[in-house]
Amino acid sequence: MSRAAARLLARAAAAPAPAPAPPASARAIASAANDATFSFGKAQAQFYDDVLVDGVFKPWTESVFATSRPVTGDAVLDVACGTGVVARECAALVGESGKVTAIDNSPGMLARAKANPASRGIEYLEFDACAPTLPRRAFDRAYCQQGLQFMADPTAAMKAVLSSLKRGGHFTCAVWAPANSSENQIIYHLGEALRDVGREDWVDVAVKPMSWSNTDSRGVSKLEDCLIEAGFINPDVACEDGTFAFDDLTQAVDIAKVGPYGEELASDDALWREFSENFRARLKMYVQEDGRVVVPARSFIGHGVAPWN
Repeated sequence: MSRAAARLLARAAAAPAPAPAPPASARAIASAANDATFSFGKAQAQFYDDVLVDGVFKPWTESVFATSRPVTGDAVLDVACGTGVVARECAALVGESGKVTAIDNSPGMLARAKANPASRGIEYLEFDACAPTLPRRAFDRAYCQQGLQFMADPTAAMKAVLSSLKRGGHFTCAVWAPANSSENQIIYHLGEALRDVGREDWVDVAVKPMSWSNTDSRGVSKLEDCLIEAGFINPDVACEDGTFAFDDLTQAVDIAKVGPYGEELASDDALWREFSENFRARLKMYVQEDGRVVVPARSFIGHGVAPWN
């Protein structure tokens, strides 16, 4: 167990696991936390780009790169690439002598990624990360930013990634800490706003992005255990604090359109009006003097190395 895990175990209290929500056939991405599933469609991919890229995923990519940064000439794999945030940052670092391959199982996300002019030269593939068919020993580094918690078997995905890495290659991943009133607060308040408008049945699925674990200590240990079971050497997990930042309250509230039930919320005018008023009131405490909304957040960042033999 890493030093980070030991520290967190000492201070974190155990919490009961959330009750599983029933699967819905229209929602195609399985969660590692329970059986509830959902998909990222075209509309959600657009909201993802408009709401989350600049204030969330770009800044957190720097935290991932602080653990393992691509260098000129690297061949890089981006797993669960979404709209290509990490892939584009990698491409800028590896240069023309390097190569970036990005995979995701969402056509909507991939279409959005390919349409970005900065994606020129990146190979985007619709691909199941858990399928053991990635090219063997082809990559110097691999990344998975906030994708593992949506996979039915994250360890299987890590094994597939490991087989694709060259000897001594690096894998770095990140998953959000639990949604609660002291850590990843915006998703906590999103869930509470859903309860307040009578959509208790949506809450378990709505907090999926933060469903890797129920406590910090469990999340760190689980991520480290997955790295070990997958076969990585020198595994380690760190707990990183940062923020979710938005231009204003309207943009912050729109985070609800990105995740599970986002399309249902946005398409029901009366429900969206009631929900957004509630959610907006909850987020007012995070408004800065310049009108931006900055909410504390926490992520677990894991790293492992492919064996040399």
